[in-house]
Formats: sequence, structure tokens, C-alpha cells
Amino acid sequence: MKPNETLLDLLLETQVLDRVPRSGYFLRGVPEPESVAEHSWHVAFLVWLLGSREPDLDLGRALQLALLHDLAEARIGDLPQTVARYFSEGAKMEAERAAIAEMLAPLPQASRDLYDEYTARSTKEARFVKVCDKLQLMIKVLAYQRWGAGGLDEFWHNPANFVESEFESANRLTRELRERYEGWRRGAG
Repeated sequence: MKPNETLLDLLLETQVLDRVPRSGYFLRGVPEPESVAEHSWHVAFLVWLLGSREPDLDLGRALQLALLHDLAEARIGDLPQTVARYFSEGAKMEAERAAIAEMLAPLPQASRDLYDEYTARSTKEARFVKVCDKLQLMIKVLAYQRWGAGGLDEFWHNPANFVESEFESANRLTRELRERYEGWRRGAG
């Protein structure tokens, strides 16, 4: 693919995200898994809901980061960890950066800088979006399980999905989510 030349090129390309499934769910047999576009919307909504409860967080900037966080997947797809582990260290990130550079070519450099800020987790807002990204993953896992999908318990046993953060609103929601999962497992959920 070539770099986008106009805003319309970019907008048309982002439509692809509606059709890119979240691969982890797909590989585990979840029927009709959410798309990357759906995931990104839920992350942005979560950033908006929790972000207003976080002091000194630039909510507008966090929302921009949330909207950009998986944009490169329009070109490279949603690579599952089972595939990404075969890439040399940093190769996936370099591919994502190259895709972002071409996709956002019609926009000022500041838009690409936002993406770099997110991947480097160099600001409070970038770290917050990453926490919300993981939190949305687990909210969706619980929803799928409640809707009857199996094979997802491994997500609950992966410590990387539950990192204690500097954001109390996210920590509270994470605790509530784990309690709800335990209740669901016991049949009360």
C-alpha cells in the first residue's frame, strides 16, 4: 500500500477496522468476535467514563490516544500473541509505526507523535489508555463468557491482563470485574 494522500483516503481506510476481527477471540472459537473498530470504540468510551474521575488527566488527549491506539491494524491486522512471539523484538512495533506513518500522512506530524506517545507510554494519558485497553479486553471476555463462549478462562489467569496501576478508577473497576467473574463462575453472575 502507499501513503494516504487525502483525508478521504484515511477515512476510507479506517473503514477496514469494521471488518478486522479481534484475533484472540477468533482463535478461541468465539462466534462473531468483536472487530477492532468495536474494541476501539469501547476503549474510547471507557477512557471517557473513567478519565473524568482521574485528577490531572488531560481527557481530550487521552481520547485522541484511544482513537489512535489500534489504527495500524487496518493495515497489519490484529496479530495474536501466538503469532507476534515469532517476530524479532520490536518488529511488530516497527511495522505498526510504518503503517501509521503512511496512514496519517495527510495529517500534521503531531498526529504521528501522538501514536509514538501511546506506544512509549511516555505520558499519564498514554498509560491510562493502555490500562483501559486491558480493562476493555477483560470486560469483553466476561461478556462473552456470560453469553456462553468457552475457552476464555486463560485470560483471567494471565497476570499481564491485571496490572495494578496509578489510576484508582481503573483499579476499582478491575476489582469489581474480578469479583463479578468469580460470582459468574460460582453461578451468581
